[in-house]
Amino acid sequence: MNNSIKILAVIAGAIGAAAILTRKRADGTSLFDDISDAGRNWGDKLVEYGNQLKDKLMPDMKGPNGESVFSDMYDRHYYMDESNQRIYTDA
Repeated sequence: MNNSIKILAVIAGAIGAAAILTRKRADGTSLFDDISDAGRNWGDKLVEYGNQLKDKLMPDMKGPNGESVFSDMYDRHYYMDESNQRIYTDA
């Protein structure tokens, strides 16, 4: 009996949280929109920081047209061409 009450409480909490997140404001946005935008901005900043760190640690690692160079799990370096194919470098 106690487990079914706990399960119902969790379900009711999830429904309540979903209602709060998806409730539209007067301007047509919701709290979920704000949270997803903040997460996207944070992710973009994290990618930018990672690129800056990579450029600092490997300053001469660029593709022939200035493409970003990546490392795979075997420490081989490659860049992506126009057709999203990996082109491995000698370095």
